[in-house]
Amino acid sequence: MKTKFSAILSLRHKALQSCERKMMQHNLLVAQKQAEIDAFMRDVGQVRFPTSGDFGVYRALMQTRDNLLGHIDTLHSELSHLKAQAKTLREEYKALHIEYEKIKYLDTKERESKLKALKIAHDKELDEISILLHRRGVV
Repeated sequence: MKTKFSAILSLRHKALQSCERKMMQHNLLVAQKQAEIDAFMRDVGQVRFPTSGDFGVYRALMQTRDNLLGHIDTLHSELSHLKAQAKTLREEYKALHIEYEKIKYLDTKERESKLKALKIAHDKELDEISILLHRRGVV
């Protein structure tokens, strides 16, 4: 049964689903970024410094490790930015969900009132039929 809120309810539902898709995609990005950080952390953990040998090799390994740690810092800042965006998306979803629930409530109330009106009209018609049949003596 269509109500005056049905079109708005449909739009709110589509907006809610769109926001859910954005959140899932964003959560995937966060997970990928975390996996990338974990991979670089493993790489840093695998760097082994020589106990003897040329100092140039030691410096090269130290530079490589410092580059990896710098990149990890960059990835951490990107991850924190992604988490801030995720929080914003959750707040947007919450607001959209509240609006959706409001419209859904209004739509439900409108449907209930229409059904009640239909039931009353149906009962009146049955009463009229009963009265007509009673006057004719059929009942």
